[in-house]
Amino acid sequence: MIYQKFKKFVEAEKLFSPRSRLLVAVSGGQDSVALVHLLVELKKKDWPQLQMALAHFNHKLRKSAEEDELFVGNLAKELGLKSFTGRADVKDFARKKQLNLEEAARLKRYEFLRKAASKFKADYILTAHTMTDQAETVLMKIFRGTGLEGLQGIRLKAGNIVRPLLCLERRELEDYLRENHLGFRQDETNEDERFLRNKIRLKLIPLLQKEFDPAITAHLAETALIAQGENEALSPTVEKIWTKVTGGDSSHLELNLRKLEKMPPGLARRLVRKYLKAAFGLESLTFHQTQAVLTLQDGQKFSRGRRQVLVREAGWLRKIEKTKQPKDFSFNWDGRSPLRLSNGLEFVARFISVKKLPPARRLSQLEFDDAKRCCLDASKVTLPLEVRNRRPGDKYQPLGLRGEKKIKESLRERRIPQAERDVLPVFLSGGKIAWVPGLPVSEEFKVTRSTERILLIEKKSAQTDPVECDKGLYNQISKFYS
Repeated sequence: MIYQKFKKFVEAEKLFSPRSRLLVAVSGGQDSVALVHLLVELKKKDWPQLQMALAHFNHKLRKSAEEDELFVGNLAKELGLKSFTGRADVKDFARKKQLNLEEAARLKRYEFLRKAASKFKADYILTAHTMTDQAETVLMKIFRGTGLEGLQGIRLKAGNIVRPLLCLERRELEDYLRENHLGFRQDETNEDERFLRNKIRLKLIPLLQKEFDPAITAHLAETALIAQGENEALSPTVEKIWTKVTGGDSSHLELNLRKLEKMPPGLARRLVRKYLKAAFGLESLTFHQTQAVLTLQDGQKFSRGRRQVLVREAGWLRKIEKTKQPKDFSFNWDGRSPLRLSNGLEFVARFISVKKLPPARRLSQLEFDDAKRCCLDASKVTLPLEVRNRRPGDKYQPLGLRGEKKIKESLRERRIPQAERDVLPVFLSGGKIAWVPGLPVSEEFKVTRSTERILLIEKKSAQTDPVECDKGLYNQISKFYS
């Protein structure tokens, strides 16, 4: 009996409890309607405290969409259930976000379901994916090229999303509806063989059942469940590695491709897919797309549309943020008053006598921060300083290096995001670059043993502490004055 099979599966997999509040996604088609009636039967016969509501999303993609919405509304009334309805112009959304229709529809549908679940205070959102859907999905993944993650197919549980019909084939639900004289809506697009999923369902699976394996649907579904279990076992290990190969800055997520190159290929590909999902929400990537990212050389890009562009720089993979080209600027600054730039950055300057620096024994050792402040030998500096934006071809000799280096290259090596590089000021003395925030000072203007006065330039913030500045300053020159 289908009901008993359904109930046993829910209990065995602990999908939800007898006191759960459930939001059921209902399209009006046979699978979702069968799910609603099975849940109503479960409530009447065994779990009287089970609570549920229906949710229908109108994608505005089919001529019969309005009738489907009306059908679900009437179904809810007949069963005495609360219902939620959502609508969206999926075609317009897909065009604006440069997505295919299927992906756009999925995103808008789940966005609506999450909001409806919040209003109903649901514990779980139930969808009517069947064992047949699972078999189709696994085959589609195989055709596109997939690994263990792809073989998971449709997840039985993903967060608060639950699929309790993955134990039943579509033909079993057809039998259940027919035996109980239950009506449902027909989706005319299900017969359109231009769609790969439909072609697999209508032609390939019947052929496989007839010529190779009568139980192919169940066996493919079992493969998915096995893959899900093994992926869950691997997840903790992947999470530990993830923290070691990403930049650690959640606002500028980066992936260390150099470290990935030393890992087993399967693990490296998994981390790339995780990164692409975190960076752009991309899923269902092909093997060739993942390999394309892993084989990028410095300066090369990977893109999925104009708005989803990645670049490899100094061994790190990062997003290219689309920003407006900043206007050129140039100021003369004598350091007497704060320097305020149009992008919100503010700098202050002061002269410090080396003789007045506190002794080492009074200071805790702090690492100096090139991104926040710099120390220049005041005797080598010509005031006023010129402060301007970075220009093509800018180069200087960083502290400790023998030759010159391009500012652009240095910023990239320091993993400073592209959007920040374009707005950072360049400080020049006598036409020569002395400092760029985030980079070491120029070798020409460095503090030495003979330095008597220091020009300290510091990026101002709400947390600026003059004492902390002196501590950092002391660290920078401690090797000369210890």
